[in-house]
Amino acid sequence: MIFLFLEKKVLKNFSPKFILSGLIFSNLIGCQSFELKTRDDLKNVKQTPSEERQSFQSSTAKDKEREKEKTQTANELTAPNPALPTPQFPQAPNIPAMPKIAIILGAGGAKTFAHIGFLQELSKYKIPLHSVGGIEFAAPIAALYAHREMANDVEWQMFKLKDEDVVKKNLLGSLSKNLDVTVLKDFVSTAFKKSKVEEFKIPFICPSYNLKKNQVFLMNRGGLDQVLSFCLAYPPFYQPYLGNISAVREVTSMANYLRQKGANYILFVNVLQGPGLAKPYTSDAFTADNILWSEIAGYYNKPIQGIDAVISLDSSEYGIMDFNKRREIMNKGAESAANQLKILTRKLGL
Repeated sequence: MIFLFLEKKVLKNFSPKFILSGLIFSNLIGCQSFELKTRDDLKNVKQTPSEERQSFQSSTAKDKEREKEKTQTANELTAPNPALPTPQFPQAPNIPAMPKIAIILGAGGAKTFAHIGFLQELSKYKIPLHSVGGIEFAAPIAALYAHREMANDVEWQMFKLKDEDVVKKNLLGSLSKNLDVTVLKDFVSTAFKKSKVEEFKIPFICPSYNLKKNQVFLMNRGGLDQVLSFCLAYPPFYQPYLGNISAVREVTSMANYLRQKGANYILFVNVLQGPGLAKPYTSDAFTADNILWSEIAGYYNKPIQGIDAVISLDSSEYGIMDFNKRREIMNKGAESAANQLKILTRKLGL
């Protein structure tokens, strides 16, 4: 216990309450001693070896626990979820050092005139072709290009077709019946001058399907009047020719054949937008013909085995029977092809 010795003169200057408070504070100091420390003092405090060891072990344990939590979280993120299917990514096609390009022009009635615009852009980029194939109304377009390798000649000859040689309409303006494909005999004779497929500058094929034999034929030789009759006949335009129609779904068969003949890069050119992305293919959306072409468009807009690349030409504003708008369709095809061919030439190093 600490006693305060103060002179009487000093005590007179303080009140009794203040003196009592001082005595209480003095007792507290006597019972417990403490020392005030600055921030610098606290920084300079050194731990004993045992304290340092304990602190190091504690921090090491915490670090291990944190690493364990991170590893567990990472494993949970990367572990496959059995409830979800494993994604399958298609392999990118190998680009040959010396590409031998074959093109397959897809079916589409009047929409196939977009292929002419594509061929014109192809000529501008001077892309060499190894071979060419055409389906349905694209067959004469492909054959004309294979004949002379001149896109302007394809345009010149195809625009000689008359509307009545393609669609036969009644007085109300609707399609009355399918035509006989032999009505194109004069057109074929004028365009090809009685030449044969074997005489073309580059190889050509078109697919035909025999209804009785359930067999596909890839037409690659003979006179064009016979070859195109086998490959062109397809509703709603033409009746079967000697029991044969165009094999519109035989894209893979054509690709395999062209590859066997030396092509190493197969390009499919599609003019049919997927169902729901274009106007009805025929004038009436609920006819059997429109349903048939919708199914073909659905097939064309899925990955097709044997095809290395696809170029899609926008013809969504037109139907398969809009032959009176063939020039608009051709120009639209050229516009759609320009940028895609630019990308393709860079990809192939041409």
